[in-house]
Amino acid sequence: MGPERSPGIRRAASSVLILAGIFALSYFGARPPQAKPADAPASEFSGIRAYNLLGKILEGDTPHPLGSQADDAIRTRILAELGRLGYQTQVQTAFDCDEFGNCATVNNVLARTGGTDKSKQGEAVLLAAHYDSVPAGPGAADDGSGVAVVLEIARVLKTLPPQRRSIILLIDEGEEMGLLGARAFVDWHPWAREVRSAVNLDARGTKGASLLFETGSANEWLVQLFKRSAARPVTSSIFYDVYEHLPNDTDMSVFKAVGEQGANFAFIGNVAQYHTPLDSLVNLSIQSTEHQGDNALAMVLALANDDTSNPPEKEAVYFDQFGRHLFEWPASRAPAIGIASALLLAALLALLFWKQRMAPREYLSGLIAFLMALISTAALALVLYGLLRLAGAIPVDWVAHSLPARLAFWLLALAVVLVHGIAFARRARFWGLWLGVWTWWALWGVVISWVQPGTSYLMHVPTCVAMVVGLPIAAFRSESAFAQWIAGILPMVAAATVGFAPLIMLYTAIGVPILPVLAILVAFFLTPLIPLCVDLSGADGLVAVSIPGVPILATGLAAFAAVIVPAYSAQAPERVNLQLWQDADSGKAQWVVEPESGRLPDAIALAASFRIARSGEVPWAHGNAFLSDAPAIELSAPTFTVQDSFIEAGKRHLEALLRSERGAPAAMVMFPPDSGVEGVRMEDVPVPPETSRVRELVNGWLVYRCPAVPPKGVAVSFELPIGKPVVVTVIDHSYGLPDEGAFLAHARPLTAVRSGEGDVTIFSRRVQLNP
Repeated sequence: MGPERSPGIRRAASSVLILAGIFALSYFGARPPQAKPADAPASEFSGIRAYNLLGKILEGDTPHPLGSQADDAIRTRILAELGRLGYQTQVQTAFDCDEFGNCATVNNVLARTGGTDKSKQGEAVLLAAHYDSVPAGPGAADDGSGVAVVLEIARVLKTLPPQRRSIILLIDEGEEMGLLGARAFVDWHPWAREVRSAVNLDARGTKGASLLFETGSANEWLVQLFKRSAARPVTSSIFYDVYEHLPNDTDMSVFKAVGEQGANFAFIGNVAQYHTPLDSLVNLSIQSTEHQGDNALAMVLALANDDTSNPPEKEAVYFDQFGRHLFEWPASRAPAIGIASALLLAALLALLFWKQRMAPREYLSGLIAFLMALISTAALALVLYGLLRLAGAIPVDWVAHSLPARLAFWLLALAVVLVHGIAFARRARFWGLWLGVWTWWALWGVVISWVQPGTSYLMHVPTCVAMVVGLPIAAFRSESAFAQWIAGILPMVAAATVGFAPLIMLYTAIGVPILPVLAILVAFFLTPLIPLCVDLSGADGLVAVSIPGVPILATGLAAFAAVIVPAYSAQAPERVNLQLWQDADSGKAQWVVEPESGRLPDAIALAASFRIARSGEVPWAHGNAFLSDAPAIELSAPTFTVQDSFIEAGKRHLEALLRSERGAPAAMVMFPPDSGVEGVRMEDVPVPPETSRVRELVNGWLVYRCPAVPPKGVAVSFELPIGKPVVVTVIDHSYGLPDEGAFLAHARPLTAVRSGEGDVTIFSRRVQLNP
């Protein structure tokens, strides 16, 4: 290697080290803080105190779904703790429904503090969490951690002077069955009319940083409050933009629907344990509980003492830097920033053409290099994804050992960018590559400013840095290789600083299906490396091969590791629910297995003779279901008894009683897609009309369900077209399998686990509603 090339290699090595350092800061910066000890000052939130209290509230790892005796016991302990702290408590009992057709009676726990500012009377801040769990798991994180945080904050508030606004503590029931507790609060409780802002706590995993992932529509003032009050902010307006397009909901969805502003906090690490028996106290991160509590306490106090009563409907662009500092500015400025960056780039382009420092063909080559890098990454990422799927390395949304697969897609992007940078370096030279890359960045910045302003900072920050650095360097008559490196590396640092953190979280948030997209996004944020490859274009021999060769080899090794490591483990198992389904009309009983991967585990396949269910044969199945004959058991079938029928306004009105004769906790009635059912009410409460998304979940059927049906049953009224017979399916289900299913439960391997509703015993029958 010639001596003149050594500085270029050193600069290339420095660039890689800088990127590695930013990656490490992005990864570790999002980790939650250490928990404060149990003897921390009384006026401070302590994660240890909250964790210990949660152990007393749960008293073991027993699931406690809506309406269960275990849930009643949890509520009793919560009331006792609030009473011990000196709060006047109340229990709101109400019946409500959601748009998914779930209806039930809930029991919400409420308490409040008084406000000192008479001008703020009638204005309150809501702090909310839910105490019910899914039937399959004990819910230590989701949302026992939220309950413990609310109770620890309730203790802290008693040590502080009263705040200007009243603070309402809501620990509601029925979130897991359709946000029913929050709906009941906003629909029926008089305190709901006083709420101006809300802080909601939830979890979709058992560890990780507490993320401010959702706000109200007027979030500029709230983000500014969070910036001033939070010690370890981890948030981004990207979270808000993305979450708005996902089919996920928390209680905050209900609060926002009635115009309440606020902050929604959650941690999402170890999502494989979410809604399973592994959502237990032993798996819950104390550090995550601490971070959740620190954020919630800071936000509640800030909202309780803020002067704003009716915040302006303005949104912000915001993001944290390594969990230490929060940057924000009005979203309305995003288009102006994008246009200004594009104009500066146009000026720089004209300057370089005027000085003849760059030829048009060099600029065109730079534009093509950027596009080819992304197109090649997309094609190779899809191939890699298909091969990993075919090999069974990533069969479900979250796998036990995701690091090799994630690394493979990151390294693939790096390798492709380097290959294209080196390939186009001689043809485009530095300024051709530099302007080719930043032209695309500036154009994307303008587009995203209008379409998705909360995401625009990802484009604007690096592009602005590129313009600020590139313009003065280009203004000189000539520049050194070191000056070019500065013009390349500083915007590269900016791109990595703002881009790596959300990219690292992307898999945790969405899972395996995002991996090909992740590779494309990583390649995009690495494209500022392309002009830096000019330093490597003249390298000979081993260096020329090793620069792109190392990430190529590493990609192959990571992909190989992803194939050989098991997809599931005892701590990150596959979700496999078991059912006994008995048709009361025919007397036929079947075992139903719903594996998340769509593949029957070998141990279960050997336990009985299974066949794959035909499309629509199991209407409630969300994926592949496997059926096997089962012994019939002697239990009474559910009933759907028409008690009144009359014709009015061109419709047939019916009133019926849905009841589980065997005392199962849940019952439902399913109308076929072409039934024409309308105006459904349960216990005289209107059920919101189903959306197309809801119907897709159950293959077009319209489902009306009571997850906590009382012994007397629930009244259901509805309308049908005149003269049209309709056959409905009536179902009840209880949690767990009968004794006859013990062999099947024992066959489930340690790398599989029940989730959500878990194992259930289902009885169904058809009822014809004659015209």
